[in-house]
Order: sequence, then C-alpha cells, then structure tokens
Amino acid sequence: MRRINPLFVSIPLMVFIMVVITNNLNRGTSSFFGVAENQETQINLEHACSINQIYINQGQFVSKGELLLEVTRSALDFKMSELSHDINELLAIDRLNTVDIKGDLEHMRALRAEKMGSIQARIKILESEHNLNRSLFLDLQSVPSSEVPDAASTPYLAKLQTLNDELRLAVEPLDAEIHRLEQELKIAAVPALTQISKMEKEIDLYHREQEQLKIYAPSDGLIGSIHCHVGENIPSFNVLISFYEQNPNTVVAYVHESLSLEVKVGDSLTVVSSLHPDEKCLGRVSGLGHRIVEIPERLRKIPEIKSYGREVLIQIPATNNFLQKEKVVLHRLNVPNPSLFSLLTIQSFFFCLSW
Repeated sequence: MRRINPLFVSIPLMVFIMVVITNNLNRGTSSFFGVAENQETQINLEHACSINQIYINQGQFVSKGELLLEVTRSALDFKMSELSHDINELLAIDRLNTVDIKGDLEHMRALRAEKMGSIQARIKILESEHNLNRSLFLDLQSVPSSEVPDAASTPYLAKLQTLNDELRLAVEPLDAEIHRLEQELKIAAVPALTQISKMEKEIDLYHREQEQLKIYAPSDGLIGSIHCHVGENIPSFNVLISFYEQNPNTVVAYVHESLSLEVKVGDSLTVVSSLHPDEKCLGRVSGLGHRIVEIPERLRKIPEIKSYGREVLIQIPATNNFLQKEKVVLHRLNVPNPSLFSLLTIQSFFFCLSW
C-alpha cells in the first residue's frame, strides 16, 4: 500500500484555511461600520450677553418655536436709556426755544401796537385840531365851508403826511421782524424732530434686537449640551446651546484604505443597526474625506488592531429609528463574487487530495 506524504496533506489544508480567511475578508470588505449622527446646531449670539433664564434641560425634547432661554444685554439697555434721555433733552430744548421765539414775537407785536397807537393818537389829535380850527374859521368869516381857501389846509396836510410817514417807518421794520419770527417759529422744531426721528429709529432697531434675546427652538429636536448658567456673562459668538434634530440624518463611517477607491459619492448603501438588525434604511454617500486617517477603535473590524481608512459621510432619511451615536453597519450593494484566485485555490486543494 502506498503511503501518503503528510506534507501533501498539510499544504492543501493550509491553503484551504487561507482561502477561507481570504473569502471572509473579501466578504468583510463589502461592509464597514459607522455612527449615526444627528445634525447639530450651535446656538450663539453675535453680541455679549448675560443669561437671564434657562427653560430647558440637557437631553430634553423640544418642539419648534419653544422658548429655550432669555438673555439680557446691559449695553443695549444703556444705549436705549441714553437715546431716550437725548430725545427728552431735545424736546425740552425745542420747547424752550419755542417759548423764547413766541416771547420775542409777542414783544414785537406789542411794540408795533404801541408805536401804531402812539402815532395814530397824534394823527387823531391833529385831525381834531384841524377840524376845530376849521369850524372857528368858518364861524368868524361867515362863509360856506366850500369857500374856505385851500391854503388854510396846507399846514395840516403837511403834518398829517409827516405823521403817516413816521407811522410807516416805525411799523415796517417791526412787521419784517414779526414775519421773521413767525417763520422761525414754524421751522424751529424741524432740526429737533429730524434728530428725534433718527433716534427713534435706532430705538426701534434696539427693540428688534431685544426680541432676539429670547431664543426659540429652530425645529423639533433634542437639547444637547447647555454651555451657560443663569447670571453668567457670555462673550459674543460663544456657544450657548447645542441643539440636535430629533432623528439622525447622517452616518459618519470609515472605509478601509484598500476599499476607499471603490466607494464613490452617490453610491447607495444599506444602513443596519448593529444592536437591532431589523432597523435598517437605505443611505447615499454624500461625501468622502480627502486623507487617510486612523479608524476609531469602536469602528474597527478587529478593535485591537490599528487600521486606517477614509472618512465617508452617508445621508439617511430622517424617518428612521436610530439613536444618536448608535453604531451601524453599512453594506455595499451589488458586491462582486469572491476573487478568481480564491476559486482557483479551492480547485487546487481538491486536486491535491485526489492526487
């Protein structure tokens, strides 16, 4: 009986084991791990503020439009108070200016009335004297008034003309000054009103900014981290709250460097929960990293062995039941069959056995 050399049996056995490992690795490269991520929104303000009230707790579910917290801005309150004070000051100055103009106007009108009254009184006295002298002259001469010579009226007319000229010269400057004061009174409030209107617009702007000091939830979601406390002064652009959407809509995964060229943007993948295999959905590759990095230990096929790969971003529908940071398995669709080398190796093994 012919003896079988143990070497001929051990070599095919080793080859078979290598084939099995190779096939398992080939099947393994058709899937890789990732973490389901909720879209994070960091809420902050562009101005320094002080936290007045916090209405939510970490991890709390909130609805869109729900009040999250209130803040105050001491600088904003100071500016509004300062503008209100300036408006009141302008109004007071305008009232005083109006009172002064009205006082000057009343004084000019009184002075005009006084001068007119004085000169008109002298004119009346002159007319009375003239009429009296005319009546005496007519009585003495016993002649009709129509026959009184014009020369008798000449001194009276001259004096009357003088008084009328004096009245005109006295009143005209006063009328001009009165007209100027009346015009000044009409436009006296215009500069103040213009400044007041500008300040009121600034106050309205600050009021609108005050409305933004009440921070509301941008959508339904979960409160992540709260980075502030009541009474704390927060610098501008510091994060106040980390806000997450209710369901994950992104998967961050790492594909092994040997497979990185086979995964492309737009590829479809099956996303399966590592804890609950029944929970699955279809995802689409939306982005690829531009460098090879160390794969996190949690996402390695063999956690104890360091491995490197390329970051992959996968968009998934928001209507899923994955938890935030839940580990998921991603399966490529239409994975090719095991390599030709593996099939040839298996055939060689059976040939050696038969031999």
